[in-house]
Parts: sequence; C-alpha cells; structure tokens
Amino acid sequence: MTWIELGNPTPHTAPQHYTPINWQVGEAHYLPIPEQLIKAPFGEVISARRTRRSFGPISANDLGALLWASCRVEREGHHELGFSLTLRPVPSAGAIHPIHVIANGPADANWWLYNPSEHRLEQLVEVDPALADVRSMLENIVPPRDATILLFAAEPGKTFAKYAEACSLLWRDAGVLIGHLSLVAEALGLSFCPLGVTGDQWVKKLNQQGHLAGVGMALVGSMD
Repeated sequence: MTWIELGNPTPHTAPQHYTPINWQVGEAHYLPIPEQLIKAPFGEVISARRTRRSFGPISANDLGALLWASCRVEREGHHELGFSLTLRPVPSAGAIHPIHVIANGPADANWWLYNPSEHRLEQLVEVDPALADVRSMLENIVPPRDATILLFAAEPGKTFAKYAEACSLLWRDAGVLIGHLSLVAEALGLSFCPLGVTGDQWVKKLNQQGHLAGVGMALVGSMD
C-alpha cells in the first residue's frame, strides 16, 4: 500500500487573488424549482439509502430538485479572493465551493454545466470530441444505460487562493458533495451510484486552460 501525504491545509496569512476560468457556453436551459422541500423523514432516508445500478431516464423536474437541494447558491459573500464565496446546501472549505457539476444525458451528444447561481444547465461548447466515448467506456465499470452522467470537475486554484496545501480539502469537498447527492437522490426516489474513477482524463478535455481536475463521477436516473 502506498499512502500519499497531502499535507496539512493552513490559511494563507493574506488571501491570494484568483481569476476563475471563463467557461465557453452556448444555449441554456433553466431547471424547474421544486414546489416544496423534500418531505421524507431524514431517518427513513438514511435507513433506505443504497447504491443502485439500474437506471431509467431522469426527468427535468427530478434533476432540478436534486441539484436545487444540493448545489444551488443560497447567498453570496465577499469577493476578496477574486470570486464570491457562497452559502449552499453542502459545506465547503472556506465557503469556496470549487467543484463544478457537469451532466450528460442518454442519447445526448452535449455536456452541460450546472450554473448554481441561476439554477440552469449551460451547454459546453468547443469540448474535445473524445468526450463522446465516456458513456461507452463506463460499460466496463457500471453500465450507464439510461442514466445521466454527473462529472465533478474541481477548480483547484479557487481553494489554493485561501489555503496552502489545499489538495485534501478538494477531495473532502468532493466526498461531501457526492455523499449529499446520494442522500437527496434517495429522498427523491432516484437511483444513484458514485463511481470509483476520478474522471480526470475527461475533465482535462473540458477546458483549454488546464485549470480543472477530475474528482469523481456518478450516475443518476429514475428507479426502474
């Protein structure tokens, strides 16, 4: 066994300014806002939660509810790092939230960036054609069938603007987000399966600036 020492994160004595990447996006689709909050008792949700590997297509209402209850921006804070800190349903080191959620549905050639401030999906343009192979390559891991693929792309520069040796914070942010999504999916009656792969080889093809790193993938869909 090889243990990789990630260091001990500590805040910089003075914040370092970071300019976030400029996503190249095309058309946008607003997701439905849930009419009510999840009513399922939390005790029942945590008792019932299971990793499921059978997926039907997810509706726009369910995908909207999943992302609304997990990733949306509820309130913005100061901008001293060069971007706004945000309050969201999931915790994040320093309220930075450096992880982007990118989705690809079945029979869809496009990849969509979730905009947590506007609660909408934005089409990523000028992505590498190799991303078209992701779904087929997952067949040897967990066959996606009619699942929507969620790709988690970290922007490390955001967290490193506040912390030295910040790598472990990014991985912990990813774990918290994926765990939260799994519980919300259960509460919504959806199938959810985190994948062991980081997805880094595909995340690297999303942005020409090389400022992204893959920190996980998941499949989500309706229960068959």
